[in-house]
Amino acid sequence: MRKNYFHNSKISSENKVKKKLIPSAKIEKKSVVDINILLNRVKIAEKNEIKKKIIFSSLSILTITLFATFVSFIK
Repeated sequence: MRKNYFHNSKISSENKVKKKLIPSAKIEKKSVVDINILLNRVKIAEKNEIKKKIIFSSLSILTITLFATFVSFIK
């Protein structure tokens, strides 16, 4: 329900359309970054990659060896 008021020779409406404001991004304080922690993360990630490669290569060699022994028994 709209309500209009007459004041000082002007009509004003109580139900005004409000403009939506653009939300601004919150800027947080910069935190201190310890380079040693970052380097340790990189070293651990590299070790995990090496472990994955070793496990993959050992499993592939094992399957090839088992397949070769299976073929030699069939002959």
